[in-house]
Amino acid sequence: MVALASEPPKKSNRVRIFIMLGVLAILLGGAALYVYHQRGAQTHQGVPGLLRQGNADFENYKARIRIENVTAKLLISYNNSRTATITGTIINDSDRKLEALELHITLYDMGDLVSKERTAFALRPGAGFGWKPVEPSEHRSFIIGVESVDRNWNPEKIAYEITGLKYQ
Repeated sequence: MVALASEPPKKSNRVRIFIMLGVLAILLGGAALYVYHQRGAQTHQGVPGLLRQGNADFENYKARIRIENVTAKLLISYNNSRTATITGTIINDSDRKLEALELHITLYDMGDLVSKERTAFALRPGAGFGWKPVEPSEHRSFIIGVESVDRNWNPEKIAYEITGLKYQ
């Protein structure tokens, strides 16, 4: 009787090292891109050249922006923090590109009293990986989070107002 012995094929240690280095490079590149994106989002809190109430052109340009399909949902995290997410659609009815849009959002409770207020950018230059301005006649969705909402918050009653905008 003949006994055949087989050995597993030997892989080169060089191949394993190159594979590990490739995976490490991809992970470090992703982490660097994430950090760069987060740093850019935090440093652009203000937008230079933003038109506000009191500016002569503000009311004229404000009339050319529509906000539609505004809805609110409540998210509760594992540590029981309550966050309202406000979503909607920005419609640019002007003939110029909309670069930034700031909204003041007011949430109400069941007794129609102000529960929470927040001013935030629905559209901001440099926010997001694929950011670009809203072209004329284009629709763009947005989402804004409002943290620490009350237990008796009424998601059916939301008020919003355009407080700042910038065109290119």
